[in-house]
Amino acid sequence: MRKSHVALFGMLAAGVAMLPGLRKKSLHPGGPPAARSWRMRITSHETFSHDSIDSLGYDWSRIADPAMAPKFPLKVYLPQSTGDIVKIVQEAKTLGEKLAVRSKGHSSNDLVLTEGGSVVVTEKLNRIVAVDRERMTATVQSGAISAEVDDYLATMGLGLPIIGDHNHITVGGFASVGGISPASHRFGLFIDNIESFEYVNWDGDVLNCSRTENAADFWRVLAGTGQHGIMSTLTLKLIEIDKYGTILENEQTRCTNVDDFVAVSSSYINDPGDALYERGVWIDFQLPRRRLTVGQFSAYKATPASRLATLRGRLAYGYLHRIGYLAGRLPPGLDRTVKYIGTAGVIFSPKYATIKNIEFFTDKILDSTVGDPTRMLIVLAPLGRYEELFRESFALMVDYRERTGCFTFVSVYVKSINSEYLSQGT
Repeated sequence: MRKSHVALFGMLAAGVAMLPGLRKKSLHPGGPPAARSWRMRITSHETFSHDSIDSLGYDWSRIADPAMAPKFPLKVYLPQSTGDIVKIVQEAKTLGEKLAVRSKGHSSNDLVLTEGGSVVVTEKLNRIVAVDRERMTATVQSGAISAEVDDYLATMGLGLPIIGDHNHITVGGFASVGGISPASHRFGLFIDNIESFEYVNWDGDVLNCSRTENAADFWRVLAGTGQHGIMSTLTLKLIEIDKYGTILENEQTRCTNVDDFVAVSSSYINDPGDALYERGVWIDFQLPRRRLTVGQFSAYKATPASRLATLRGRLAYGYLHRIGYLAGRLPPGLDRTVKYIGTAGVIFSPKYATIKNIEFFTDKILDSTVGDPTRMLIVLAPLGRYEELFRESFALMVDYRERTGCFTFVSVYVKSINSEYLSQGT
């Protein structure tokens, strides 16, 4: 089946209000069994927890509206097995209740919120069931955190082709929205790398789905935002890879003119060549008397292993990660300054990087909860309309900022996707 080639077009605008500097806690101490402690460095930078009772009243919308009122559920279910899910669904059906499904709350538009209602939290549905090296698959429960699964696989010289860029994204949550990474031009969406899954529909029936079994449900439930039932286990494709040891070289192009950036990014998206990972970012910052504009596109390519490249990457990312570590720990004014320094680190990204540093690049440097509240818009566009959509959407955002003065900066993140799922027209 021919796969479609599309571009991810993400726009982010920051409002003028500032968040207070809050201290943050470690969200996931420790790591999966048998994993070396030095690998456990995937720490997302937000000043709130995704695992507290208090967090159940919020979703990702609080990034844009820190003052939003919580919407707490009345009833919380914590299943640990498929059988538990069946009981929960049957009980809800009997009582006439509608269930919301929540993993870590990394969504918006009330998808995981149900004020005074019932929510199924997949926190304890988090086991790695089996790893099959012969078939190159791993079967995991839907609440397993993808970063922790990937770290467990790393001890075997394996990894997930596509992984989320936050340490709190679960396998089921990622599958419910599609899932994009800097390797999506090679491996597609996260859901393109799912062999099969088991889910419980709203009638309480357990169904096994794949491309050949219950195929209609397979394509409907994936990227279905949890609207069709609750996924219990998923079988994921694996690749042989050393994400912590392999060093790639960053072939990057920087521009100060938006037309040049569109041309450069379009060229890379149309023909990625031997790029193993790629990403682009364009930033437009409103200063008192002028606009500061700069863009960068990175194509990460294989390079001969050397101690110098390893050292350069380690030093550069060590510096950037320390900037990220400071986020949320300083007074508001300093926090904002540190965030701008981190943003400069994204534009002037290091020459050498491990695969893991590429996958979690911005998440370990920038904190969306520090400084100006962040609004996000994501658009999936057919490749042939990328340039048109970029220009028109970006112009709308800048025009709105100039008319209202409500945004400080606008940034656009670009990734390309070569997806079996999207080619279905689903």
